[in-house]
Amino acid sequence: MSEHTHTGTILVTGATGKVGRRLTELLRAGGHDVRAVSRSTAITLDWTNESTWDAALEGVAAAYLVPPDHPFPADAFVAAAEKAGVRRIVAQSGRRVQDLAAAAGVGPEAIGMYAAQTAVQAAGIEWTVLQPNNFNENFSEGDYYPAVLAGELALPLAGTTEPLIAVADIAAVAAAVLTGDGHHGRVYELSGPESLSMDAAMAAIAAASGKPVAFRAETPEEHDAALRAAGLPEDLVVFLNLMYEFMRDGAMAATTGDVERVLGRAPIRFADWATETAKSGVWSGA
Repeated sequence: MSEHTHTGTILVTGATGKVGRRLTELLRAGGHDVRAVSRSTAITLDWTNESTWDAALEGVAAAYLVPPDHPFPADAFVAAAEKAGVRRIVAQSGRRVQDLAAAAGVGPEAIGMYAAQTAVQAAGIEWTVLQPNNFNENFSEGDYYPAVLAGELALPLAGTTEPLIAVADIAAVAAAVLTGDGHHGRVYELSGPESLSMDAAMAAIAAASGKPVAFRAETPEEHDAALRAAGLPEDLVVFLNLMYEFMRDGAMAATTGDVERVLGRAPIRFADWATETAKSGVWSGA
């Protein structure tokens, strides 16, 4: 299948999220016509309500899929995109999600990002999959943020390292893949430039923010109990436990060269990201 440099409207789903917001800004700054959608935008996209899909896809030439956490009809959405004339589709997945699903004994339909990945890979149009590591921004605007503000992050990751990645790098790769050539049929594993322990990550945030914050290694049993006490759904508890086990086994510890391969530059270092992020005052409260 031949590729072409993109022209036309670009659909960005999950446009109010970490990657979607930054990707929308990048594309618009580059002069592209962007339709940024979510459940709360003027043009609404609800993954579980097919009646919202046509308006979101109308006139779209390329689409970026940020799938929901929950299962959704990914195959049907990609088919609708093809029918609407979308020529290029990029799915945001998770690093080695297919291996995680295999370890959990579930198929793509059970994990939103895996469903999106397999749906676009089966599409009859140009496709690319992005598989990023854990986001740096989880410490500044995501699940880990309240614990960082409180001064202690507890996770079952003793001795574990991971090449955390800045969302700005994910958005930059997404913009390049959506608008440029040479990426059809590729699965890019996106990592930061160094594999860090959670102790090192917290030390970097503490140094940048001037606020004390530390990492405490929980046992898997302690973390499981904390998740259940918080009232998380059972399927999510099981999935998170498996994900942390996967990380402890080192399955996502190695760095990759895919950010540099696409962008022609090294990814952002965690300490540099922490220094810039601290300037916003995000860690100065509480």
